[in-house]
Amino acid sequence: MQRLIEFTTDDSGAKEVESAVRAAFSTLTEEHPDFVRLAYWRLQDTNKFVALIELEDEKNNPLLNLDTTAVLPKVIGSHVEGGYPIPQVIELIGSYGFDL
Repeated sequence: MQRLIEFTTDDSGAKEVESAVRAAFSTLTEEHPDFVRLAYWRLQDTNKFVALIELEDEKNNPLLNLDTTAVLPKVIGSHVEGGYPIPQVIELIGSYGFDL
């Protein structure tokens, strides 16, 4: 199931969140956890971020077993009003040229 996560950080948090995301992806590149697909984007020149996550087994999330990916929601939540955003289930209705 694919889920979309979108959030806007406070001004001081954008760099910290971006750094935490980069650290998480560095770990993912090294560890290669199975059954997870993840992508993050930052809207240029803003504090707004968008992520797409897909877990084959949502009850056994492998991201929670890696330090840098497990801490990412805490870093995000500390810089977003209301805390970590709730991932929303999305449904693909069309795509061209993307492997989605």
